[in-house]
Amino acid sequence: MAFAAMAAGLQPEPAALIPLYRQALVERENRYGPRHPKTARSASDLGLFLRAQGDLAGAAPLLMRALEIDESVLGPDHAATGSDIENLASVLPLSQAAPLYRRAAEHPDAAVAARNLAKLAAMQKSPALYRKALAKEEEASGPGHPRVAVRLNDLALALEPAEAEPLLRRARTIQEKGLGRQHPETAVTLSNLANVLLATGRVAEAETMQRRALSILEDTLGPENARVATSASNLADVLRAKRDYAGAGRYYRKALAIDERVYGSNHPEVAADRENLASLLEEIKAAAK
Repeated sequence: MAFAAMAAGLQPEPAALIPLYRQALVERENRYGPRHPKTARSASDLGLFLRAQGDLAGAAPLLMRALEIDESVLGPDHAATGSDIENLASVLPLSQAAPLYRRAAEHPDAAVAARNLAKLAAMQKSPALYRKALAKEEEASGPGHPRVAVRLNDLALALEPAEAEPLLRRARTIQEKGLGRQHPETAVTLSNLANVLLATGRVAEAETMQRRALSILEDTLGPENARVATSASNLADVLRAKRDYAGAGRYYRKALAIDERVYGSNHPEVAADRENLASLLEEIKAAAK
């Protein structure tokens, strides 16, 4: 325990790593020149690191530089160029990002196209684009790859329950085979499938599946994770549907407590948790009359 604490204490602050990324970029420039793909990779690495720290303004010119180098040297159809377009879009305002996502969604590299079709689909809430993203992911990764399960989940959440169920069952099969039955991504699919079962009136089956999903997430991610809160809230919905108000209240409160610790008291997820709990209390009052 003491050793673990000491090791954790030796971890550098993110700000201390920025000079190292900048030094690597300078060294690549000196060794390979300013227009070499390896220089582009160092520029991209620094840009992505700054993005992860929330410095979008600092990241943008570096990611733009990586794109300009790769497009010039490797060509517009290279996978690295496609990824550069996507990375640059991720740090720009939506009005500037959308054309780049559209360009990346048409990229000849199927993996790049799949990711960016999914992003456009989310922006436009478009099942048709989600279907295209799924097709591209199957082309890029093969029909049994866990990334295909991600696309299946995306599409299912944009459809009516009857259409969503077979997609989620396929995603579950892929994940159980490729990731394992106890993997958190498998659990998320189970939770989504439980929501579909609840929506179609299969409450008992939904409860069993939602409890399993919650157990997996708690075991693999720990009890203080936002995904655990989401699954707890979903289980509360199931219990509420069967009029187990005490159980529903317990899990709504669990979700609220986790989200407050994860996000802080003013986050939209916390507001939604409070709304769920307040709505349940009103339903309990109405049922008591």
